[in-house]
Amino acid sequence: MALKYPLGIQTFKRLVKEGFIYVDKTEMVYNLAHSGTYFFLSRPRRFGKSLLLSTIDAYFSGQKELFKGLAIEKLETEWESYPVLRIDLNAGDYTVDVSNLINKLDGIMLNYEETFNIPKQGDTVGDRFGNLIRNIFNKTGKQVVILVDEYDKPLIANIERDKWDLQEKMRNTLKSFYGNVKTMDPYIKFAFFTGVSRFSHVSIFSDINNLTDISLDARFSAICGISEEELHHYCDEGVAELADYCQMTKDEAYTELKHMYDGFCFSAHGKAMYNPWSIFMALNRREFDSYWYATGTPTFLIKLIREKRIDLTQLDSHIDADSSTMMSNDDNDNLLAVLYQSGYLTIKGYDAKARTYTLGIPNGEVMQAFSANLLPYYSHLDRPQAGSLRAKIFRAAQAGNVDTLLTTLKGILAEAPVESNDERIIELNYRNIVAIALRMSGLDVHIEQPTSAGRIDLALEADDYVYIMEFKRTTLEAAALQLESRHYADSYLNDPRKVMKIAIALDDSIKNISSWQVLE
Repeated sequence: MALKYPLGIQTFKRLVKEGFIYVDKTEMVYNLAHSGTYFFLSRPRRFGKSLLLSTIDAYFSGQKELFKGLAIEKLETEWESYPVLRIDLNAGDYTVDVSNLINKLDGIMLNYEETFNIPKQGDTVGDRFGNLIRNIFNKTGKQVVILVDEYDKPLIANIERDKWDLQEKMRNTLKSFYGNVKTMDPYIKFAFFTGVSRFSHVSIFSDINNLTDISLDARFSAICGISEEELHHYCDEGVAELADYCQMTKDEAYTELKHMYDGFCFSAHGKAMYNPWSIFMALNRREFDSYWYATGTPTFLIKLIREKRIDLTQLDSHIDADSSTMMSNDDNDNLLAVLYQSGYLTIKGYDAKARTYTLGIPNGEVMQAFSANLLPYYSHLDRPQAGSLRAKIFRAAQAGNVDTLLTTLKGILAEAPVESNDERIIELNYRNIVAIALRMSGLDVHIEQPTSAGRIDLALEADDYVYIMEFKRTTLEAAALQLESRHYADSYLNDPRKVMKIAIALDDSIKNISSWQVLE
C-alpha cells in the first residue's frame, strides 16, 4: 500500500482516520499535559505546530479511539473529556486596520457562544472571552482547555518599520484579550500558545506571569519536526522509492535528505530535526528541492539584513548568542531573533560555562534558497534571472569550467548597485554577493575556511572538483603568492577530487573582478 503523506493536512483526526503518516508525538503531549497549565512554544512555519494543537485538542476532548496504537494509549488511564477552545489567528489580513483583528476574534467568540449556548456578554472581545470561559465551566462543570495557534500573526504582519503604529494597536488588543486567561485561572485546565516568534512575549503575556516557555526545553525539543530515527521508522519505504526514482542507492538518498532538510535544533541538548513539510514534499514528488523556503521570505527580513549590513558569509559560521537575544523580539529590530525564530538560523552548539549558543544555517535547503531570495536585493537581477544563473553556476562548477564560473560571478557583480565609497562596505558587498551567488547553486561553499597557515577565502566543492579561491584587491600576483606560499591546497591532499587553485584580482574602480588565473 502506497504511503500517504500529510501535505497541508493539519487535523489529527483526519490523519488517523484516512491513513496518512502520523509521526507519534503523543508521549510528549502526555508529558506536557501533566507538567503544568500554561505553556508557550515557538517554532518556524511549516513545522507542525497546528497538527500538534490538533493532537492536544483530540486528547483533551477524550477521543481515545483516535490514539489506538500510539504511545499515549499506554500512558493515559482516565481519558476525561474537557471543553476545548481553539483560537487560530493564522488566516486573516491584519495589515489594514486593527478592526480586522477585532472582527476575527469576535467571530471566534460568537462561534463558541453559539456552540455552548452562552449569551454574548461584555463590551470588548476580551471581556467576552473571560465570560465565555467562566460560563462554560459553570455550565459543564469542567475546566476549559485553551489552544491558540499563531498568536503572533497580527504582529508579524506589521513588523516593518512603517507599520509599527498599527502593530502597537494589534499588541494592545491581543494583550487585553489574552489577559483574561490570568483572571480565569480557576476555570482553566490547560492553555497552550504557539507562534513563530516570541515577539512582544513580555508585553502581551505580562498578565500571565506563570506561562512556561518550552521553546528551548530539551524535554520537548522534538515535539515538532521529524528526527533521524522517526524518518527511518515512518518513511523508509518512501525513501526507497525516492532513491529508485532518482537512480541512487537508499543510503545516498538518506544522505541527501539529511544534507537538504535536517539540522534544525531547538535546545542545547536536543536532537537534530528534519523539516516535516520538506521531507514529505520530497518523498511525495520524489525530487530534492527547496519546498519549505518556497513558501516565502519575509520582505522585512531582507530589508533588515541590508539595513544592518550583515556579513552573510558568517551566517553558517560561529554566531554566539544567549537565550534572551535569540528569543526576544520586543524591539522589532533584533535580526538574530528573527533569523533564529523563523528557522534561517538554528542551534549548532552550546557552551554551558558561558551559557551561550552557537548558531548557524540549518541545512542545504535553507542555504540554497535563502541565497536565491537574497540575490535580487543585492543586484538588479530578478528571481527568474537568479534562477537561470543558479543553473549556470552549478553546471560550470560540476564541469570544471573556471572561465564560465568566474565570468558568471563577474556578471552578477556588475549588476550590483554601488551604494557607498567606504572600502569596508565595498569589501562586504564583494563577499556577500559572491557568497550568495555560489551558495545559491546548492553546492558546498566554505567561507574563510581555516587551515594551519591561515584561512582560505573561499572553497567551493562540486562532485569532481574543489575550487580554492583567493581574492585580492591589490594584484593577481599577490593572490597567487598567498595561495602557493600558504599551501591552501594541502587541506585537500587526501581528497580524490581535482583541486583547482584560483587567484582572483578585484578592481575597486569598476567594483568587480578584473582578472583571474588558475594555478598549476
